Amino acid sequence: MAARSSRTGAREEGGSRRELIDPADLEAAAQRLGIEQLHAEQEDVLGGVFAGRDVLMVLPTGFGKSACYQIPSMVLPQPVLVISPLLALMRDQEEKLLARDIPVVRLDGTVRGKKRVAAFERIASGGPLLVMTTPETADAPELGEALEKSGISLVAVDEAHCISEWGHDFRPAYRRLGPRLRELGGPPVLALTATATPHVRESIVKTLRMRDPVVVADSPHRDNLAFEVLWCEGDARLRALVRLVRRLRRPGIVYCTTTREVDEVYTILRRFKVPATRYHGKMTAAERNKEQASFMRRGRRSVMIATNAFGLGIDKSDIRYVLHAQGPASLEQYVQEAGRGGRDGRRANAILLFDEANRAVHELLLARSRVRPDQLYRLGSALSAWADEGRAPSLEALALSADMGPRITAALLATLEEAGLVRRQRGVEEIEILCPPDSIEQEARTLASQFERLKREDSRRLDAVAAYADAGRCRAQFLQDYFGEDEGEPCGLCDACLQKSERPSSFFAPIFNPNPPKRKKPRSGKGRGRGRGRGQGQRGEGQRGEGQRAEGRSGESRRGGRRRRGGRAASAQGSDEAKTQTHEAGADGASVDGARRRRGRRGGRRRGRRGGRGRPRGDPRNESNDEPRPEGDGACTMVRVN
Repeated sequence: MAARSSRTGAREEGGSRRELIDPADLEAAAQRLGIEQLHAEQEDVLGGVFAGRDVLMVLPTGFGKSACYQIPSMVLPQPVLVISPLLALMRDQEEKLLARDIPVVRLDGTVRGKKRVAAFERIASGGPLLVMTTPETADAPELGEALEKSGISLVAVDEAHCISEWGHDFRPAYRRLGPRLRELGGPPVLALTATATPHVRESIVKTLRMRDPVVVADSPHRDNLAFEVLWCEGDARLRALVRLVRRLRRPGIVYCTTTREVDEVYTILRRFKVPATRYHGKMTAAERNKEQASFMRRGRRSVMIATNAFGLGIDKSDIRYVLHAQGPASLEQYVQEAGRGGRDGRRANAILLFDEANRAVHELLLARSRVRPDQLYRLGSALSAWADEGRAPSLEALALSADMGPRITAALLATLEEAGLVRRQRGVEEIEILCPPDSIEQEARTLASQFERLKREDSRRLDAVAAYADAGRCRAQFLQDYFGEDEGEPCGLCDACLQKSERPSSFFAPIFNPNPPKRKKPRSGKGRGRGRGRGQGQRGEGQRGEGQRAEGRSGESRRGGRRRRGGRAASAQGSDEAKTQTHEAGADGASVDGARRRRGRRGGRRRGRRGGRGRPRGDPRNESNDEPRPEGDGACTMVRVN
């Protein structure tokens, strides 16, 4: 009842906020963020927020969703709480806001010790403040106490599609947000996402317990994106990619499914003198930061080759194309990534190279990353048995009870911990069960059923990607229909609207490198005989065959090469001469070396006379290996380099 009255009080107070907020203050807050003019959709969202209403905001990437909670944090009298799963994005926003002297506090698992204590104290002091945290840290009792002292003007839930198992990025930690918001007194809620199908929208409203929300939604993509799909299989896909990257205006982004593909495409483009950078999870943090900084540098027109790990929080407005080297795992992912192009309002290309065989790659990756429901069932049953006995199991004991390996058990426990069902503390072996013994098994089964639905939806989303690639109508209308929006008029930019003809076969033919690596010119023969004495014909004998030694002066071999210790002499005269010189040198070998150099200048064979390093022309060992070394089957013919 108290929570309800607090909610009512917030709404009553919020109902007069529209009159209390001076438009000049809003304009000043926007200008502090560098925003000259708000979009109409942003104004609608802010209007609902300042009226104390719940708001569901579904707008494409690049529409400035973050401004819709940053501006209220500067205007409203109490802190604005932002809950987001993206640590890197929160760090980036914190740095930018602090640089503009805007009050902000970041609170997540990486903030510890004195900094964490100082953060709680700053939150408790109240006033206009933006508090950014993660779903896991939002449950911290210390945060609840600090917010109880300061009060809350607004709770913004970023990436709200993670709440729903119908979405492409379900996270169990979001399941706890509904009850947690009730504990915080039920403040107004702003849910933000770039993509949400009708099913996902319903789940967001239901889970967050949003009451009569204002829904601000628009087309899932901007109208300056020119969508295109190229069907290409096998080797032709990389050939088409190289041709497109060389022809399209830069800067651009090329998304690949695997890190291996990123490295391969990056290597090939560098061979063709394309200024390229790369980004994936197997690189070190320092390498990723360096490559990202190079790509983001103002005025630099390069190409970023990356997995879907790249792009969150990237604010580069002049990206002219986004090219997907393989079909994505979902249209939600595709629209978000394609939306990183053309943020300056100018035309940008969104090109998909589609091969039906790529589906198997996504199915394998999804099977590895998704939780297996049957294993979650077994773990829940084992936890229930331990809870009935009133004991806390260790990881090894629980793994034995569930008949699973320790690594799988640890991974499943992380999922249960994210859902708030168990807790593992550092330095403590025992696993603490947080829910009643009679409900732990049922809670685990409920969570497992959500992952089962997610698994079915993964297959449906892959079907939708194939249907998009095969669509014969406006691709923008297809996407609007998929996301539950009114189709509207054809875009007039996509390949279907322009009725583009199929690419000629030459577009997929092998490509020859116009700028092959320059071979080192052979050095002149002058002085080439240094260090190679006469009477050393063993190497020449081995390469020419027996009985074919070239006779030099006094019967010595004219073949160059180092002197073989212990080898047979080419002639008795050469052997005696070497012995004499060695005796004259004594313990100091300088005179021997000097004699070798003199002989080398007189009669040593000059390498390079016949090309290569003493090898005849046409010898395959003289040819430079300029072709890329691919890691996949048949990839060596994707791009032929001479």
